[in-house]
Amino acid sequence: MAISTACKPRKEVLKGDLDDAIFAADFGDLIAVPSKAPPVYRDPAAFFQNTHPARHLRKVIESVFGRLAQTKEGGASIRLSTGFGGGKTHTLMALWHLAQHIADPGMGSELLPGAGRPEQVTCVAVDASKAGVPTFARHGKREIRSLWGEIAWQLAGEKGWRSLGDADDSERQPDESLIQRLFPAGPVLFLLDELVVYMATLSERGQGNLLAFLNKLSAVVNKRPQTVLVVTDPAGQLAYAKESAKLGDGLTSAAIKLDDTFGRKMTDFDPIGDESARVIVRRLFERVDPAAAQAASAAYHLLYERVARELPGSISPQASTSGYAQRIVECYPFHPRLLDTAQGRLGALQEFHKSRGTLRLFARILRTVFESGVDIELVTAGEIDWSSDRIQADLLQRLNRDNFKSAVSADIAMHARELDGGAKCGIHVRVASALLLESIPMQSNSGLDPADLTLAVLRPEEAGPEPSEALDRLVGVSWHTYPMPGGRGWQFRYEPNIVKQIEEGMGQVPREDARARVLAEAQGYFSGPTFTLVPWPHSARQVPESAELQLALCEEERTARAVCAFADDNDPRAPIPRAFQNAIVAVTATASSCENAIDRAQRLLAAEAIDREHRSGDSNKLIREQLKRILPELLRRFRIQTCRAFDRVVLSGGSSYPLEEEFQVPEEQMLQRAHGQACLKKFLDKKGLLYQPGDMLDTPRFLRDVLPGATPLSDKPGVYTTRAIHTRFLSAPGLRLLPDAAIVRQTVMKAVADGKGVVRLSDGRAYDAAGCVEGAEGKRRRMPGALTSLPLDDSTYVTRADSEFGLAWVREDAPGYQEDRETKKTDLPPPVATQVEAGSWEELLALAEERPLMRLELGVRMAAAAKTLAALAQPLGAENLTLNVSVSGTPKDGGWLSFQATDVKPTHPTKPLAIGETLFNSLAEGGSYEAGLTLTFGEKGRTGLAPALQKLAEAASEDVRPVGTFDKPHQASR
Repeated sequence: MAISTACKPRKEVLKGDLDDAIFAADFGDLIAVPSKAPPVYRDPAAFFQNTHPARHLRKVIESVFGRLAQTKEGGASIRLSTGFGGGKTHTLMALWHLAQHIADPGMGSELLPGAGRPEQVTCVAVDASKAGVPTFARHGKREIRSLWGEIAWQLAGEKGWRSLGDADDSERQPDESLIQRLFPAGPVLFLLDELVVYMATLSERGQGNLLAFLNKLSAVVNKRPQTVLVVTDPAGQLAYAKESAKLGDGLTSAAIKLDDTFGRKMTDFDPIGDESARVIVRRLFERVDPAAAQAASAAYHLLYERVARELPGSISPQASTSGYAQRIVECYPFHPRLLDTAQGRLGALQEFHKSRGTLRLFARILRTVFESGVDIELVTAGEIDWSSDRIQADLLQRLNRDNFKSAVSADIAMHARELDGGAKCGIHVRVASALLLESIPMQSNSGLDPADLTLAVLRPEEAGPEPSEALDRLVGVSWHTYPMPGGRGWQFRYEPNIVKQIEEGMGQVPREDARARVLAEAQGYFSGPTFTLVPWPHSARQVPESAELQLALCEEERTARAVCAFADDNDPRAPIPRAFQNAIVAVTATASSCENAIDRAQRLLAAEAIDREHRSGDSNKLIREQLKRILPELLRRFRIQTCRAFDRVVLSGGSSYPLEEEFQVPEEQMLQRAHGQACLKKFLDKKGLLYQPGDMLDTPRFLRDVLPGATPLSDKPGVYTTRAIHTRFLSAPGLRLLPDAAIVRQTVMKAVADGKGVVRLSDGRAYDAAGCVEGAEGKRRRMPGALTSLPLDDSTYVTRADSEFGLAWVREDAPGYQEDRETKKTDLPPPVATQVEAGSWEELLALAEERPLMRLELGVRMAAAAKTLAALAQPLGAENLTLNVSVSGTPKDGGWLSFQATDVKPTHPTKPLAIGETLFNSLAEGGSYEAGLTLTFGEKGRTGLAPALQKLAEAASEDVRPVGTFDKPHQASR
């Protein structure tokens, strides 16, 4: 049940009519000028209505009036020994009101039963804090000069005062017999308040006289029936001495001396004891539903038991005990932790009066809660509205903590609320509110650890880890949070922390530097073997035409669209279309997400700059400690934001897709290695935008959409080289991306198997659905066997099976027919190919059987694999070897690094491979490494390398990528 329906605050609480006077109970005003006291104190009925009958308070009152009613037993001296704000003033008022209205049995009956009361009581009440020296008090024209003079006046009027004669002087004192003669008949109650305050104003002799008088008065009281002396003192709470500079050091000695005197002869009482919560609730509420208190206790008890069981160590152990559940009932509707903070931590401050300060604070919080209409079961520190002028007046201005206003405006009103998405009382605001309250004392232990924070703000509808998780996020952006000594928790401080310093330093970081850091990080993330990466082109012309699958990493979607659509867009009026549009994909970022990444980069660069400036010196130790905690998180957030920012996939034809969350890897994996290409491929595979192994076009579509668009031989209409068909696959509209040439081979071979196409190889063999036709002209015969491989070059021809050339290629010669092949020209001489290129081990080995190898490139993207290149190449006996090494990325200690060696000898004295490996190992995750060894074999190339290449393929690791260039066959048939 919400407290808004279970509880009814007093009208003055909801109206805000709670000035300081209503909380500052003043015993002196009550006894001297009652009209000056607020109605809640001067009106006995209102006073007792607002007074909770605490067990210890009843004990004090029953003890006092029990002695006053006892005619056969000696009197008693009672010391109300309480901490500052412990309820002693309220107790004196209760005694005074009862003494004044002792004849009314219904007045204050919750504290003192009507039966057994004395019929009347003479009450002597003195607030010594209002006394002066040499004039203690005035009665009309009469000036009283001592405490005993005031007591004599209240006991016996002017006659009694005159009986003192010269003894009415703080430097003198009356004898015990004179004191005895002042007493009237019947019960007498002495209420002496704040004697230490008065004592501190006296001379050394005057203090001695005061102590001597108190000894004599106590002796008379203890011997006289129906007499009680009640004296208050601050019970050793010497922090009270700091409240008034006028008292100075003298108050300390005065308090000690008074304690020595009373400690031997007086009985101590604590009028509030452990019932302060009920006292506060009684004072602030007209009605509190006991059933709601039990329900709230049960709900929170179940919550704390579950959290303690499911998340061990995440909450204070006592929270799940039955004793704490009972405390919730007693404190309802306030959370016990809030009361402990107010009376324990804040109550220790001399500026925060434990009783009235807590009352005032809780009244302010209540008014805010009821005005906001928030539906809660308990009022916690999370409900404090720090933007309230009333709250700031009580907790900041009154306690001399105005400098915390910057934390309120920056970290609660701005950062915490931003984390809550603008909600006024979300989990981050509640966490920040509770943390600031605990930080007010500004001690080393001020603040909260995660377990205490969970206890302070967790609600029954929450799972349990929300407060500690919110704290982690909050301290990552707050400007005034600091770790507590020992690192067990967090606290607010005045001084701007490293987060604020970083925010200020961001303005000194050039945006271009931050942009470069973002581009470097993204480039590293999207590096990999699946796509040839082309990073950051400014125009389409910077991305070459390539049959290999390319990934263009672009800063803007406009550039990405141009790159996929055009080969050259320098002239916007006549851009050149991209031929290989099925071999290129672009990834880019939205403007807002890229700006966020740049912002993260600026923050990281600012932190790294501060780190460099404060790497030594004791004065910089705190900054280093903060940076040690925050730098890894800043790097983490920067990298994640950057990798997540590039989430737009662009293809030819203007298609644009979001790279949804399901295709991303978890953040921790994202930080460990480059996953960009893997995520992109997963996306393309799932969306059906990339051909898979084993895919092929159906034959009708191939014959309709692809083959006619290929470039035919100039003198043979309808005849196409396999290279031309491959080129057509890369440019034909409506096709998916081609990861390699396998789909071309499989599609052509399927057309042959379906009887719709014929392939003629460079050696004259021709394949159709029925098999192979081979042999010299005039001797061509059909042989069994199917087409199992297909070079994609200029020497392999394809045509339709029903075409003139298709029919001629598979025509068999009649048996016995002979003709001199040296003198007769055939209808179609075997084609003579130009240089061809192989991009796989399979193609490389096939071409090496019949062609001379001109050039071989062995490329790797791993430093370990680069070390094997020289050994792999050695058996081939190349005429010349050259090495390329490229390294780029972000060093682990910040900045940007780039190294490149091009066409150098592997034995170069600079050792480029070793340098590249060293530099790459110094980079943070996401760095880029590429190396390549180029072997050349002379002007005519080298034949007979098939066995050596076979061994090379077997020995090479998976990371080694071959690219071979072959010349035409030396013995090509004519």
